Parts: sequence; C-alpha cells; structure tokens
Amino acid sequence: MIRRILGLCSRNHGHQAMYFLLQQAVAAFTGSGGDWGELITEAEYQGVAPLLAKHLSAIDCRLPRETRRQLQGLCLRSRRANAIRGETTASVLTRCRAAGIEVLAVKGVALSTFAYSEPGLRPMRDVDLLAAEKDLSRLQEILVELGFRLVEEESVPDDFYHLTPLCKEVEGLPVPIEVHRNLLPFHAQYQRWPLERSLAGARSITIGHGEARTLSLEDTLTHCYLHGFQAPLTYEPFRLIHVADLVSLVETYRHEIDWQLLQHHQPRFCNVLSRLHFLTPWQDDVVEELHLVVDDAPHGVGRPYRGWPQRKLTEEPLSQWWKLTRETIWPAQWWLQLYYGHLDGVWYHRMRWFEHPRTVWRWMKTYARAGRKSSKRDTR
Repeated sequence: MIRRILGLCSRNHGHQAMYFLLQQAVAAFTGSGGDWGELITEAEYQGVAPLLAKHLSAIDCRLPRETRRQLQGLCLRSRRANAIRGETTASVLTRCRAAGIEVLAVKGVALSTFAYSEPGLRPMRDVDLLAAEKDLSRLQEILVELGFRLVEEESVPDDFYHLTPLCKEVEGLPVPIEVHRNLLPFHAQYQRWPLERSLAGARSITIGHGEARTLSLEDTLTHCYLHGFQAPLTYEPFRLIHVADLVSLVETYRHEIDWQLLQHHQPRFCNVLSRLHFLTPWQDDVVEELHLVVDDAPHGVGRPYRGWPQRKLTEEPLSQWWKLTRETIWPAQWWLQLYYGHLDGVWYHRMRWFEHPRTVWRWMKTYARAGRKSSKRDTR
C-alpha cells in the first residue's frame, strides 16, 4: 500500500480521480495499521516527500502528529535547500555569461523551477551544468574562484561524462556541482549528448533570481525518459521522482510540446506514458489527446526491476537465490513494458522471451570480461 500511495502522489498537480484513489489508498493503509514512519522514509528515498505532503494536505488527511511534523520538516528543508542551490547556481551562471561560456542548467536544478509549481517540491542532491568540451577547464576555474573545492572522495576518470564534482558550503548547506561534457553516461545504450546537440533549441528559465537556459521541452522529456526509465540495469534503481518529473512536464506543457518531433526520436514514448497511468492516473483529456492505451492494467504495477546485476548472488542468502533468478529472468510485466516500450502482440513476446534475456546475457559477458581482466592484473 505504501507503493500505491507514493505512486499516486508522484505528480505536481492532482485531480479529482487521482484524489479519490488516494483517499481509498490512505484509508486502506490506516485501516490495516500501516507504519507512517516507513511511509515517510520510503517517500524521502523516492524523492517525493514534499509531493506526498502536498497531496495528503489536499485530501485533508488526518496524520499522526509526529508524522505531520516529519513531513513539514522535510518540506521546509527541501524548500530552503533548493533556494540556496538556486541562488548559488545563478551566481555561477552570471560569471559564465560574463566569460562568454555557454552553459545549460539541467536535471533537478532546472526541473524544479519550471516543471513544478514550487521549487521545493522537487528535491535534488546536486546541481548539474552542461558545457562544451572547450570550456570545461575555464568553467572549473570559475567555480574555484567562487569558492568551490574538489570533492576528493568522488574523483572520476579524465574521460568520464562529467568532471569530478566541486562543492561549496553555503549557509551550512553543501552545494555540489557536476559539470557535464555529456548529458548521459558514455554507454552503448545511449547516444552521445554534448552541449551542441541541445544549444540551438535551449529554453530560457529563471533560477534563483537570475536568467538561465535549459533543454527544450522535447529534449527535457527525452532525457527524463532515458535517464529515469531506460537506464542500464546496473545504474541507479528506478525512483518515483522520475515519474513525477515526466508526469508534471506532460500535464503542464502538453500543448507546447512538439509531439511529432518527440515521437520521431522516441517512437515508444507514449507507450511509456500509458504505463504511468496505472501508478498515477492521467486526466481523461490527456489520455484522449495522446491516444494512450490504458484499458488493461499490467501485472506488477509499480514494481521495478530487482534482479541481477542490481542485486548480487554473493550478497543474497542461499534461500533467496531462486527468487533473485526469477526476478532477473521474469521481471514484472509493468516494468518490462516501461523499460522496453512494447505493450502487446508479437513485439511484446519478442521483448519478454528474447530482448530482455539478451540484455541480461550481455551484462553477464560484461562482468565475465571484467573478471578476467581483474584476474590477469592480480597474477602479474
């Protein structure tokens, strides 16, 4: 039931049908003696604690006093932290403009300002900036001049998709900044995404009290889709904050989005949107306008991939090996449709019986090669 409540709250704006379902879910949760502390902990991990507070308030939910205090504290912390990050980012971007450096603010620091009605609703861990390869060194120098210092424990290789983070403490809050040379990790699953790919269509926004630019709406949706729903299996597990980003963007800007262009680059994008309906329902007009397929709910709604290599056999008790193997080879139908983008018919069965096992097999070969290389180094 925790997954149900948090899934429904993974959006900026609520609506009548969504709030009706949320009231039912909360009633079932309280009626079964649900643990509010566990709900808050999971909401914070999923990045949706401020959204949970917003939507529970909208249905006038009577929370236990301690739970209400926890949620209020998380909301205030997120609001204040994002305000500090926003003003700090604005000062960096001002210096970059003065130095003639093109920079796009991306991911959380941008999404919090234009995808949500209030920046504090979108928690973030760091600030992400995308710059051209030729400007990386100068941008690092500007950050150092502004008092940022290298985060030594997070050193990354010279050819990594972002530089080693730099961090500055502002009003007691650490503000890490990652300068990207590429928007997505260098991986065979992703195309290269340097600044030049998105600069011409960049969108003007306000961060803090300063001007900024970010990806176009179409590029923002594409990045949220790839980063949040199609990440390689070894990367950060699925989190509901990515659902909230995608749903909030679509519902707020659906009349401004060039859907033809988006569908050209991501043909299965609307299939993914249709699966999100079973976590947090779309309004009827969105379903009609985008021709979303929402008739039959898939099995395992809201259950993300929890197989190998996200979980290792060596870290699981022997009694759990069969369960881990099953979750690796036969993940939930909802996640499978979300990740590969096929809903039914021949392509769905091809995905289930061929494409997903092939993905797992590729990771097995990757780990095997890495193991052989490590063995050779150890024997030298």
